[in-house]
Amino acid sequence: MNDLNKRLDNIIQKDKENNPKYLINVIKSDFYYLINNYFEVDFNDIDVEISLVDSAYQIEIKTKGDRIKLMKTIPN
Repeated sequence: MNDLNKRLDNIIQKDKENNPKYLINVIKSDFYYLINNYFEVDFNDIDVEISLVDSAYQIEIKTKGDRIKLMKTIPN
């Protein structure tokens, strides 16, 4: 999680408010990397919306998965 925090800090420090599409694509990419471990998903099916609500950012991420990936298990 430390690497993710550093990456987010770098994004924020570079003033991504001037380029919200870039910020959304970075969030989509990170989410895709995470969710793809569990579900078959298409990157283009991921929807990220960022809005300002009561002086705080609200981030909504939606996607659809074709199927759940089977988890590898340790044999007994």
